[in-house]
Amino acid sequence: MIKLEDRISVVILCLVTAMAIFYSLMMLGDGWATAFMERAGRPAPNEDTLYWMGSWGFIYLALAVGNICALLAPASDSRVYFRAMAFLAMVSFLRVLGNTIISDEVVNYVPIIAQLLVLIGYSVILSRTSSRVGTHFGWL
Repeated sequence: MIKLEDRISVVILCLVTAMAIFYSLMMLGDGWATAFMERAGRPAPNEDTLYWMGSWGFIYLALAVGNICALLAPASDSRVYFRAMAFLAMVSFLRVLGNTIISDEVVNYVPIIAQLLVLIGYSVILSRTSSRVGTHFGWL
């Protein structure tokens, strides 16, 4: 039973969870990871690349499980999780942006757009669940 009472936050968390499950399944299987790299215009991955992609797949799977747990808990119990995820989404967006800026040629802008949407989504969830630092003290 979903205990998070804000419908927009539930929809955003469900979309981010679906995207995380999709990415985790895509990176956990060697065949799927190879097909992903080839369709992204990269050369076929070697064994080390497949190992690291599998590690990222487990990280995405953990993100999906965390989002599901946040859906099953009241917003007051998930504040620290929402704050941490908003911070990590910001750091990840800056990392993707930096990698794109220093890249010689940019073929695909989808990772920047996807990470920006995740950052905006977690920011909206923070605002809608009154989880921003200081808001429950009446400072803002």
